[in-house]
Amino acid sequence: MANSPFQRWLRFAFAGAAALTFTACSQGSNVATTPSLGGAQAAHAPRNSPAASQAKAMLALAHHGANHAVVEKGFATPAYVRPAKSAGNAVYNSIVVEKKGRTSSYIASLGFECCSTKEFGDGLVFTRTGARLNTITVVLSSWGCESGFWNSDDCMTTAGSKFEEPITANVYSVASTGPSSGPAPGTLLATKTKDFYIPYRPSANNQYCTGSNLGAFLGPVDKQCDNGLAVEITFNFKLPKVILPSEAIVTLAYNTSDAGYSPYGQGTSCFTGPGGCGYDALNVSAWGNGGFVGSNVDPNGVFVNFGDPYFYCNGTGNGSNALQLDTPCWTGYHPEIDVTATKS
Repeated sequence: MANSPFQRWLRFAFAGAAALTFTACSQGSNVATTPSLGGAQAAHAPRNSPAASQAKAMLALAHHGANHAVVEKGFATPAYVRPAKSAGNAVYNSIVVEKKGRTSSYIASLGFECCSTKEFGDGLVFTRTGARLNTITVVLSSWGCESGFWNSDDCMTTAGSKFEEPITANVYSVASTGPSSGPAPGTLLATKTKDFYIPYRPSANNQYCTGSNLGAFLGPVDKQCDNGLAVEITFNFKLPKVILPSEAIVTLAYNTSDAGYSPYGQGTSCFTGPGGCGYDALNVSAWGNGGFVGSNVDPNGVFVNFGDPYFYCNGTGNGSNALQLDTPCWTGYHPEIDVTATKS
């Protein structure tokens, strides 16, 4: 079977020179980016132009350089599973951390605005069944700036500045047979929408981040030149009471200017503002091999709903405009999720 555009681009990105920048995110400034080669500055094009359409055809796994496998930085090893915060009641945990238990910003992530994403998550196999759902934590990656943009080398952010964004966490049962004769979302077991105040990424640090990294900031944890800031958000599901089955699908959904289930449109005040809309540069982490605690329904797949079917592994999806299993091109790129539960 022929490789999908996703797989071909993914292979190219990790086989190229270390200076390769792997991004295809659009911004509220009405620009999209295409990948840069050999450290050259990414090209920009107005949204909906042919060049922007080409950029849209490349999945925005925001990875800073080729040949950086997860294990090279020591993150995705069993010794570095998140420590005591969730150790006693975690039924699933795939959050990649460094030795001190801190979450790095040096991660890959999936953009909603750039890739027409409506909902994104993973199929989780829990360490025990019949437990009462407590919390769900997911790692995001914030690329937005208070003014300027990550891809124009002029990002400026006042320390502590944030933007507001309602985000929904959904928990579905796993149906044994979907449209493609594989696992599929079943009954919606729980859903919660919460307004989060998401930090903008820090200002560009052009003293330390130069050359192909110009415009990036120095990550506070990884000490690398990062373009997106890792942000953990947590949903409390203590009430109403939800009893977890042995496995479930956990996803996030939110809206951007042109993506999500109910896009905001381009008439918002932030869209033409000095930094665009923060939510247009908000991604969900896609980093690591899945559960350190617990495991995954499909180690090579995730659950996602793309408005543009081109982004699915096979370039077409399963033919339905719905949340579905996308496999097998997500090996090593699972969303970072922590699920805690207590005895029912």
